[in-house]
Amino acid sequence: MKATVRLFDALTQRILRVKKGVTARESEQIEELKGRILLVVRTRWLLLCFIGVYSAVAAGFFSLSRFGLFLSPSQSVTLAVSLVVVITHNLALHRNIATLSRDVRFLIPFQVILDLVLVTVLIHSSGGAASWFWPVYLIVTIEASFLIERQREVWLVGAFGGLLYGALLVMEHWSLVPNVPMPFVTAELHHDPLYLLLNWLWVALLNAAVAVIGSYFMALVRRESEAVRESEERLASFLDSANDLIMSITAEGRFLYVNDAWQHALGYDLSEIDTLSFFDVVHPDNREQCAAELRRAMTGENLRPLETVLVASGGRLIIVEGNLTCGNENGEQPVIWGICRDITERKQAEEQLYRLAHHDTLTGLPNRILFLDRLQQAKALANRYRHQVAVLFLDLDRFKIINDTLGHPVGDKLLQKVAQRIAGCVREVDTVARIGGDEFTIVLVNIDNVEDVKRISQKILQSLSVPFTVDTYELFITTSIGITLFPADGDNLDTLVKKADIAMYHAKGEGRNNFQFYTPQMDENADKRLLLETSLRKALDNDEFCVYYQPKVDVVTKSITAMEALLRWKHPKLGLVSPAEFIPLAEETGLIIPIGEWVLRSACRQNRAWLSQGLPRMRVAVNLSGFQFQQKNLLEMITAVLEDTGLDADLLELEITESVIMQNPDFAVSVLNSLRDIGIHISIDDFGTGYSSLAHLKRFSVNTLKIDKSFVRDVEISSADAAITTAIIAMGNSLNLKVIAEGVETEGQLSFLSENKCDEVQGFLFSTPMPAAQVAEFLQEHRRDAAE
Repeated sequence: MKATVRLFDALTQRILRVKKGVTARESEQIEELKGRILLVVRTRWLLLCFIGVYSAVAAGFFSLSRFGLFLSPSQSVTLAVSLVVVITHNLALHRNIATLSRDVRFLIPFQVILDLVLVTVLIHSSGGAASWFWPVYLIVTIEASFLIERQREVWLVGAFGGLLYGALLVMEHWSLVPNVPMPFVTAELHHDPLYLLLNWLWVALLNAAVAVIGSYFMALVRRESEAVRESEERLASFLDSANDLIMSITAEGRFLYVNDAWQHALGYDLSEIDTLSFFDVVHPDNREQCAAELRRAMTGENLRPLETVLVASGGRLIIVEGNLTCGNENGEQPVIWGICRDITERKQAEEQLYRLAHHDTLTGLPNRILFLDRLQQAKALANRYRHQVAVLFLDLDRFKIINDTLGHPVGDKLLQKVAQRIAGCVREVDTVARIGGDEFTIVLVNIDNVEDVKRISQKILQSLSVPFTVDTYELFITTSIGITLFPADGDNLDTLVKKADIAMYHAKGEGRNNFQFYTPQMDENADKRLLLETSLRKALDNDEFCVYYQPKVDVVTKSITAMEALLRWKHPKLGLVSPAEFIPLAEETGLIIPIGEWVLRSACRQNRAWLSQGLPRMRVAVNLSGFQFQQKNLLEMITAVLEDTGLDADLLELEITESVIMQNPDFAVSVLNSLRDIGIHISIDDFGTGYSSLAHLKRFSVNTLKIDKSFVRDVEISSADAAITTAIIAMGNSLNLKVIAEGVETEGQLSFLSENKCDEVQGFLFSTPMPAAQVAEFLQEHRRDAAE
């Protein structure tokens, strides 16, 4: 790893030059030549120092010897001029080498030849054939092999040095140039051909050998350097072509190098990078972490993969993951290399997958998986801090009607709005989840008393009571809520949810739009509910249903105006089952459609039979379920039943609850108009419990308002119920609608309703629901009582 770091460090400057537009190879060659020349210049200074020291020592010895200082004035001048030329040449190179560019290539042969000529002059001035200066030829040849790349040119330099020396000896032998006398050397030696030949051969051969050997070794060195350079260039090319983000920085965070992928990912160009620090591109929240990792890298610790956030040009955030390493051998300034990859898309994909796995795609709320996880956390905190946890199970009432009539797109939008309202009713620490269909669950944490749960549940009911506007529709929806508490109702998560579900069904059985806390008695009801649901699917085929009838009485004349058909189920094991128990099951399972049609057909057929028996004309009233009301073929089904039974349409009354028609008022208007057009009497059941306004009633084609029994029950003792009942009667009279009160059980209630001009009444005061076989006898007795 450290070798790799050193290699990266060596590449940094070269790569930066490539980034700035200079050809890497040419730039490196020029710089390399400059370095060689500078090394030669320094070597010359050192050599001159050695020669100067030697010359001074030799001059001292000679001055004390019998020879004395033997140099002639011409020798001294020649040596001085040669020395000045060498020093001037060397000094000029030393000072100006940094400013030279491509001209440096042409300078090398010039200075080598100049060195050979100066050495030849110095050899002549120091004795010619007897001179001790000839080994400097070898130094110049080594210099040539160091500076000149081509081997043949080095050989030529070696040969040229040998030729210069040979030419000098020939000229001195033939006295073309004067001989320079030297101590210890006889004058005849300069004219001895054999000596001169052997001396020249020795110098020439040594010079040639040095040229060959020097060029060979330098060729090896250059080849190895070229291999290293090519390897570095390949690595540099690899770094720039790598998909990973690679950078090199100093300990202070100054950028030394970044590759193309780094620039492309972060959007900075080289000019910007020169002015930036590494910490400038790290997100402020991650700077302290990165600084600590850099310090650890410089101390040589083993680092784990680092994940951080970088700020790209323009403020984009990029999440990266990678490693840091540091090289600081030989006391050099530490250089930190970082190799990382952009994992932004991967992180986004992971977050998306996590969200898909833990959140509902429609509403964005947590799904069942995340809900159970939050519930587990809430349970752990509750155990630790001695708090309670409440689990609320919500199911929207009659939501299926909206889906079936207006379509799933409208239903989906309604669910989104419902989710927003429910979430707005709880605290941030609580969890609202959608676990499927129209079912929601809530985890309420840090509960100190049950009243807090009641308050939040009531808040949810009130929030949902406000109409929803979806596209062009005004929709009304309610919910039933079941509640369990931890630890009172158990410590198993699935058990808590299951018991909340049981409590929710109990809330539906209590009339919907309310909340119920779980009690152990509800388990019995749950078992019974399962039995009922199983049996209900066979009840119609097994002829277990029957229809009871309860009369409606005119307040003034006391005559029977209609008989309301009430469905009963004679279960083979449970006996007579109340509609409040099995009608919600029939609606949930979809069995209400065939059962409702059976009731309608039975009631119409029975009314036709009463007419055939000579009984007075009266309407038969049939309750229409919300699911039936939303049927697309409702009108066709009713028309077919009337035709099959032969009953006139004006003798049929359909009772539709206020909450059903208010779920989708626009749709209700069109259906009610169609029913009115064929002559069917329309009554709004349970009036006062829903959301009807005077504006809505004016749009509906109805004949009768039926006051809910919850208001009638306490009209004698409750001023509020009395006021509501009076207002409903007055509103009905002002709209020319009949008003009927159900649940009349006392003479006081009847008297109150009569005084306030209620048109009709219904209740146990006159009759309980009875089988069809008893109706004829009841009507005859009632007629006799009225006549008396």
